[in-house]
Amino acid sequence: MHHHPRTPSLAIPALAALFALAAATACKGEDPSGDDEAGESDTHGDHGDHGDHGDHGDTGEALVTFWQDVAPIYYESCVSCHREGGIGPFVLDDYATASTWAAASAHAVDNRVMPPWLVTSDGSCGEWADSRALDQEQIDTILAWVEDGTPEGTPRDDLSVPELPGLDVVSDEVHTPEFIPEPEGGVFSEFDEYRCFLIDPELDADTFMTGYEVFPGNEALVHHALLIPVSPEGESDIPGMSNAEVMTALDEESPDRLGWPCFGLAGEGVAAEGVPVTWAPGQGVVEFPDDSGYRVGAGDQYVVQMHYNMANTALIGQSDSTAIRLRYADEVAKQGYFDVPDGFLDTLFEDPVALPVGEDAVSFTWEVPTDWYIAPGSEQTQLWGFFPHMHDYGVSLTARILDPEGQEVACVGDVPRWDFGWQLYYFYEQPIALLPGHRIEVTCTYDTTGSPEPIYPGWGTHNEMCLAGLYFVP
Repeated sequence: MHHHPRTPSLAIPALAALFALAAATACKGEDPSGDDEAGESDTHGDHGDHGDHGDHGDTGEALVTFWQDVAPIYYESCVSCHREGGIGPFVLDDYATASTWAAASAHAVDNRVMPPWLVTSDGSCGEWADSRALDQEQIDTILAWVEDGTPEGTPRDDLSVPELPGLDVVSDEVHTPEFIPEPEGGVFSEFDEYRCFLIDPELDADTFMTGYEVFPGNEALVHHALLIPVSPEGESDIPGMSNAEVMTALDEESPDRLGWPCFGLAGEGVAAEGVPVTWAPGQGVVEFPDDSGYRVGAGDQYVVQMHYNMANTALIGQSDSTAIRLRYADEVAKQGYFDVPDGFLDTLFEDPVALPVGEDAVSFTWEVPTDWYIAPGSEQTQLWGFFPHMHDYGVSLTARILDPEGQEVACVGDVPRWDFGWQLYYFYEQPIALLPGHRIEVTCTYDTTGSPEPIYPGWGTHNEMCLAGLYFVP
């Protein structure tokens, strides 16, 4: 196990490498709409007013049936995707099809692969808002239905397909241009291109971003999208140059192509305060919690960083134009901030750490002080959100808060089974207090048995990351 302290100056550049992901199915509905499967249900056993089961086993005991016991769970937590025209590969809103797929469905829920919800949600590590996870009673109900032979029960018409999730208000919608990416090559981007595009939202007053949805035009090609507000007249990271001057210079380096290359977040030398929009496969609607929002200044422009991956050479020559819907508010109760620390990636800039090959469980641990996020004169900062991220070799990720003596005082998040196809931003029911002198510890575990050579941190699909995105409110 490796322990590596994170360098403060790399807090924002770490996001430049946010994702190098393989393509994965995500339940988002048809473009542009909708999202993944709905939240947790407490409907098991609620069949008293919906007819008798009508099915009894050899013992005379009532069997678990589809319409009386299983359908309420499916309609609450699965049918948003598994319905006619939905992104799910089969429907679960009628008995015949649900029965055909019963064994596969039972296996998926028993292994907590479906509904997609990667963090532990049993109360042992955080209390999550809008959890999609099924509780054990619901899982047991589905398993019992299969064991009983999938009896139908009495059909009912009081269940309805829930509406697809979406922003209640769309204040703005921006689009990246139609663009044909080209693999850049090299150790860290053999099949990838990172490209930035400048978009002017024409904001004449300060506003607060409170939610977003991202709709890639070519999901097989797009592996992540970031939206970064930038002040054009603000001072860049290059002395004597404004952000506008730096972005113009970057754009002029490739006059025959739109945008500019940007492994460095918004581009080398462009100063950015934060990244309020991140999209990766599986993510749907994101709404910031507790009446909070991310401030965007009047006159700010948006730099959208797109990561295109062409490991599938059939994608070379294809194009994409991605849409981003944004919700604004004139005022919010609290102003939020984002950070995306990754202590494993940070080793690239000092002494790169390689994961050895041939191990089914090799771990890397890093820490960041909570003092970084506590404003001068404040006694604490509230942590409201958690965004775990790894690549293909990732197996699990755990983040926790340690006191000065190294004792755990809070669990930030636990991902026991990583799946890069379902990358969500998780928000708490109640925030975690970050106190002075404490530390955030993150441990990632990888399975390197399928790699022919050591795995280094980096940007490419075959590199790795150990990122814990944070959303906090001072």
